[in-house]
Amino acid sequence: MSYRFDNCVLDVDRRELRRGTTLISVEPQVFDLILYLVENRDRVVTKDDLINAVWGGRIVSESALTTRINAARTAIGDSGKSQHLIRTLPRKGIRFVGEVSEDRSGQKQSESASSSQPSAVVRAEAYASCVLMGEDEGAARSALYNSRELVVSNLEGRGARIIPTPADTVIAVFTDVTAGVSAAGDTRDALIELNRNLPADSRVHYRFGVASGDLHEGAEGPGGQPVERAATLVLRGHPNAIRLSESVHAALPTDPPFATMKAELDGYELAGGDVSAPPKGFPVQLQSLDLALPKRPSIVLLPFKSLGDDQEAGAALAEGLRIDIQNALIKMSGVFLLGAGSANAMRGWPAIDAGARAGVRYVLEGGVQQSGDQVRVNVQLTDTIAGTVLWSERYDRILDRNFALQDEITASIVTALDVKLASGEQARIWHKCLTDPEARELFCRGLQAFFRMNAESMANARAFFVRVVDLVPDSPYGATWVALCLWFESTRGWAADPVQAREQAGIWAERAAAMEDADGQAHTVLGNVRLLQGRFDEALVTAHEALIIRPNCANANGFLANVLLYCGEPQKAVSHARRAIRYMPVYPPWFVEILAAAYRDAELLDLAIIAAREVPRIAPSTIPGRLILASALVRSGWLADARRVVRDAHVLDANLTLGRWTASQPYRNADVLAGIIGDLRKSGVPE
Repeated sequence: MSYRFDNCVLDVDRRELRRGTTLISVEPQVFDLILYLVENRDRVVTKDDLINAVWGGRIVSESALTTRINAARTAIGDSGKSQHLIRTLPRKGIRFVGEVSEDRSGQKQSESASSSQPSAVVRAEAYASCVLMGEDEGAARSALYNSRELVVSNLEGRGARIIPTPADTVIAVFTDVTAGVSAAGDTRDALIELNRNLPADSRVHYRFGVASGDLHEGAEGPGGQPVERAATLVLRGHPNAIRLSESVHAALPTDPPFATMKAELDGYELAGGDVSAPPKGFPVQLQSLDLALPKRPSIVLLPFKSLGDDQEAGAALAEGLRIDIQNALIKMSGVFLLGAGSANAMRGWPAIDAGARAGVRYVLEGGVQQSGDQVRVNVQLTDTIAGTVLWSERYDRILDRNFALQDEITASIVTALDVKLASGEQARIWHKCLTDPEARELFCRGLQAFFRMNAESMANARAFFVRVVDLVPDSPYGATWVALCLWFESTRGWAADPVQAREQAGIWAERAAAMEDADGQAHTVLGNVRLLQGRFDEALVTAHEALIIRPNCANANGFLANVLLYCGEPQKAVSHARRAIRYMPVYPPWFVEILAAAYRDAELLDLAIIAAREVPRIAPSTIPGRLILASALVRSGWLADARRVVRDAHVLDANLTLGRWTASQPYRNADVLAGIIGDLRKSGVPE
């Protein structure tokens, strides 16, 4: 059964929409909405009618409903302005007004029937920085739509049969392996050429996987070994890579267009396309990351180098000095400051490379040489766009109570970048450092241990910071960093008793946050401890206070996004999660998990799916991102895909259950949590 209207064909049996000769990608809910309007074109359809028919009566926000109606209009070539097919009748509802003809010549396949034939399956999945850190959701959707249309038209134009899939994915079936690989290569090259002419925040990259074998098509859509294998290959590929299964590699000719190389971990990789695998140890997050320069002056502070004979003492002081400068700049709203964690990943990089990869204009480098209480510090600020050194200086100082070199360097940076300080920032920035020489040395050694980020080093760091507290109990520095250590020990499973460590983190954070010179980091910990304690209003207030003190801080934005998500404000959580990722381009998986969950709870399901797929790419063994992806797929109508994701999760954790997952979710609104539990139950997560 199919319906024809305007230049469109809506095939009910295949669940496909074509406009002219082009297969249009639509989410299942959008397809169902169009179908319902067409089938009920003799009357006005109310909002309640749509919610009952398309969403099964589930609570749906006005914005989510409007988004789906707009998507339906776009898919069939209509718009809110012309309304020549879907017309809005104010205060009454909407109605399909196009002329429709029905074609009943097709035979609907039995839902239980399946077929099997040898096939080459090409799977392409989108990767888009604009979804992770862009400011304009509409622009992100437009970029995704345009790139997908290019992928579909290229593959279909080379003889592929396109199978309906979620918006971030294209699955194409070829009867010939060589044709499938060739089409993937041509499509990859076309995407690279398209991106070359687009601004950074409008580019979309794809990862490809090609596998061969028997394709089974049944009630839940395409399946079988080649579909599963292609999905695995895509997961392990970097953006723009084309990964090939062993059987595909064996079937290819050996001439240059099909040159391959053994891929890391699994399968083979097609050469060409001006694409090469990143070097070993290169942060996976920075692979094909497209970053536009911020409007504010933007800077990254690379880890300072330790020079001279006393490398250990110099290294600790170098780290402490850099973090002190970072802590001052992070409180200035007029500058864009890259997170220290991402800067650590660029240790030893040339300034020009660091600026380009981080998407910032200015790079501060430094070297520290220490001998007893004598210290020499060299610093240099590079403008990576102009390719010139903007400012450099050498300082010779004595490490005593008057040591405040971080203030001198910060002031020089502010002058060089012409940063204007907002009201109140002057008081928060200057002279907020340890002056006791012994406490300062212990603090620097604690920072050095902290950033090694493992169980043993975190315990050592905490011991150093406790000694700082003993020496200077009125300073927030020691207590703040004890709280941070305990928080990481709790959340990363390094503590013998994670719950006790979390409660202790809250006690230390509350102590530090109450001090006059608190730098906001204790507030980030305290806000999330309060969230887990169910003290939601306190959590919101404290997390917002952290951001007031630290407007440039990735963690302050990320922790606030987490609190907002669980307190029922997903749209605000989206905004802060995206900022956190931009401040920290070598982002931790939990930043992306928060963003994906917030997109899902805000009913921005297409963006939720793309964000959630990023989590297993950067952290292959993680479970939460997969469950967020499964939930978003269920809500979008892609049940078979959701079940595949959950099967993968069970391979990683055989003890995964709804009960265990639910116990870790501090949602304020029980109905929101119940809805997610329902999604996961449908996707196959056991009780």
